[in-house]
Amino acid sequence: MLAKEIMITKIPLVGPDARLKEVARKMLTMETAHVLVVDESGRLLGLICGHDLCAAVADVCCDCSAAEVMVPRARLLVAFPDTPVEEVAKMLTEHGVSQLPVVEGEVLVGYVDMAVVLSATAAKVRETRDMLEQFRQATMLIEVMRESLVVVDKDFVIREFNPAAERASGLTARQMIGRQSKTYRASDSAVRKVMESGAPLYNVEMQNKKGQVFLTNNVPIIVDGQIAGVLQTSTETTEMKELHFQLLKARDELDKAFAVTLPDSRVEQKLKHTPEYRDVFDRATGMIEVTEVIEDGGYLHVVNALKVAADLNEKGVMSLLGIDKNTLVQSLIFHDLGKSQPVLYVGQLADPLKVFEESTRHAARSADIIESYYSKHQNVVTLIRYHHHREEELPADFPRHLLPMLRLFKIIDGLSAGLTRRNARIGFRLSGSRLTVLEHNTHPEYNRTAEIDLYNGQEWIYAMKNTSH
Repeated sequence: MLAKEIMITKIPLVGPDARLKEVARKMLTMETAHVLVVDESGRLLGLICGHDLCAAVADVCCDCSAAEVMVPRARLLVAFPDTPVEEVAKMLTEHGVSQLPVVEGEVLVGYVDMAVVLSATAAKVRETRDMLEQFRQATMLIEVMRESLVVVDKDFVIREFNPAAERASGLTARQMIGRQSKTYRASDSAVRKVMESGAPLYNVEMQNKKGQVFLTNNVPIIVDGQIAGVLQTSTETTEMKELHFQLLKARDELDKAFAVTLPDSRVEQKLKHTPEYRDVFDRATGMIEVTEVIEDGGYLHVVNALKVAADLNEKGVMSLLGIDKNTLVQSLIFHDLGKSQPVLYVGQLADPLKVFEESTRHAARSADIIESYYSKHQNVVTLIRYHHHREEELPADFPRHLLPMLRLFKIIDGLSAGLTRRNARIGFRLSGSRLTVLEHNTHPEYNRTAEIDLYNGQEWIYAMKNTSH
């Protein structure tokens, strides 16, 4: 058996410029204790584990990049697709690591971890009558695992309890092996569910009496077609949960900081009482089905727009000539102040062209309000007034120097709408004045890669396999 036959190909990936917040989010969404860092060509650059991330946060390095925190490729042990599983197991045990990237050349194609190797080892001895006794041949692997490993037989008697499980529980293998476990026998136990169904359960979260949080994988042990027991591996994620809490707190603090920048409470109240709607778009009919009402959607939309602007700033977009960060931020804060939304409800089918007001109207209304009541710079007023116009619809006296900023404003507004209404995922690249935007969106028209030259307005849209200019 070779590494390519057992490697995991759903890989938690980030780029070298990813900030720690993105790294933490990737760990949380993919429910892993590590991420792998690759370049645009897929070449392996390094690895970040949960411990590295927590250490960076503890050192007040929240704004560090993945490249600054990762264990670099030069220090990483790797396997290749044709590396025998036996050799993989030897590398894991001798070097005391629990994950091993698999590369072809220098391109990352997957990774193997201790649980996968153990499962492969178990598969080799399934033909024997005494699966649990044979499984002890993997003792060396079990002893060095960072993950807790417990093997329970069909009577819920503990048959294996590795050193990591001892450290996590504060109990010894001598105390636990041979003892029937009430915890695993409980009706809501993942181990019991696997024992009864025969189907594995992965990434199940559990919490012990000490308040420690663990992510568990539970795999049935099959002998002669019968369930002989369950193998459970678990990784403590208490620190990751705490980090997640800190990130949520940081987001709340960002929202509060944004509220402080607003000119008065009326603006905040208007945004927080302008709903947005999450929906599913039917391309065949052009109709939407409302799936959620976001009561403070206007506020969330502006916050998301500012976050997109901050990400673009990190890419260097705000350093381009013709882009004024302060003007753009003010435009984003006020651009929907005059927006009027219909009252829709969850489950309602609607034609968006009929139920929503023409966007150019609320843009003009917003511009009039800030010009009359808030005395904003004329550039801010102009950007807001025309941000829903196509360029060929702009009046002849539109200031040409504002075109790069208008194009960027429209991009940010559209991406924020995707984030707010459809939980879109986005990414950016900048080359000179040419901005590439990658968007994964449930709306087919916006599930695409787009490139636009902010200076001359030339645009390329790549959707599916079709390309248009």
